[in-house]
Amino acid sequence: MREQRRHLHLAALVLAVTVPLAGCGGEGGAPRNGESPDGGGEKGKRSRQSGPSRGDGAIPAKGVLVKAWCTVPANNPAEVTVEAWNPTSWKQVGSTTFTLPAQTVLTDDDAKTPLSELCDDGMIEPGETDDEEDGPNGLAEPRLRQLFNDDFSKLAVVLRDSGTGGTRAAVVTPDGRKTMLTKGGESDFADAPTEQHPVFAPGSGGTEVWYMTKGKEDETPRIFSTKLSGGKAGTPTARGSGDRLTWQRPGFTLAGRPASAITASVLRVSPNGRKAAGFHELQGMNVVDVPRRATTQRDDDAPLYPLPGACRPWAWTDNSTVLCGPRELTEDDPARKNNFWTVDTTRLRKEETASEGVMGKPILPTTSRKNTLRALSPDGRQMIITSRQGPREEHFRVATEPGSTPKKIEPAGADQALRSGFVLEWR
Repeated sequence: MREQRRHLHLAALVLAVTVPLAGCGGEGGAPRNGESPDGGGEKGKRSRQSGPSRGDGAIPAKGVLVKAWCTVPANNPAEVTVEAWNPTSWKQVGSTTFTLPAQTVLTDDDAKTPLSELCDDGMIEPGETDDEEDGPNGLAEPRLRQLFNDDFSKLAVVLRDSGTGGTRAAVVTPDGRKTMLTKGGESDFADAPTEQHPVFAPGSGGTEVWYMTKGKEDETPRIFSTKLSGGKAGTPTARGSGDRLTWQRPGFTLAGRPASAITASVLRVSPNGRKAAGFHELQGMNVVDVPRRATTQRDDDAPLYPLPGACRPWAWTDNSTVLCGPRELTEDDPARKNNFWTVDTTRLRKEETASEGVMGKPILPTTSRKNTLRALSPDGRQMIITSRQGPREEHFRVATEPGSTPKKIEPAGADQALRSGFVLEWR
């Protein structure tokens, strides 16, 4: 599966704490070359690019499904395209494209960035071929959505200096403007900066960006935030230290208002930002309360409310109900295999295994189809899934109530909208 392959790729990467911030020197450097998703007579690989031709239309504030995808041509700058689709007519109603600076980090080999997951679909490793068994990408985790500001007019990236190897966090716009999150160092004799993993704080209007730094000798990263004003970044504010990062902790996700950084993975945040469900290393899948202050929450900082059974949290249908799908390593209930169900988190208990009774009944009919959650409506009552039978993929809309009957989505535009890339939100 795509997720397992990505986890294996990330397993070798362990991040640590900061060295003093300094300037990168020049910002030049060769592009990070990858394979074009649709060109050059590439064999054994599907085209990852889909949808109508790109334009400069704004992304509507509501009533649309927003997806993003990344292309990494061999000899041209990489691009990130954001598209908005009407989830009823399945017509594209907006689009914007970010042409990335040549020195943008696109893989976790150089620095941690959620952009690497988005762009992994746009390139292949040497000797690797696309696996038809991967299936579609599931609903993106919030950290991918947090690469963008609220209206998708800004994108947070990491830039690597080819001379020093230093990395700087930055914000770019579709028109090519670039804003660094910190000022360059005053000394010519200093460590290269190690900024990485920049993400926008939800609801900040694109003015607040969090990022982290790492060092080679220490085990924990330091996390900072900064305010953007008038095209410039303000003074960074230290937010504390995160956990030692592994493939099980791919970075951090922001939750709540004011924002807090949570270092668990597979993380999903409740609509009101008060709770988060995710994987805490060596602790399994849990729900935690989000602090009501700007801070950093590590795996062992808060009481854990274990999720029962084989639940992998995919979303929240309301402020207290988690939408679950099966975890592949713990599938032991035939009725829940390839299915979805809900968990009432108000009935979970601290540090205790929850009873089976807190789980809702399966939402879909029991079949051998392989089903992937692609999007959840803003009110949590409807979801869009892609269902596979062998090589055939079909899209369905279904209520999130137990025993619901999926209704096939007929318009051809749905396939263009859902065939590739990541759905970031249904707004």
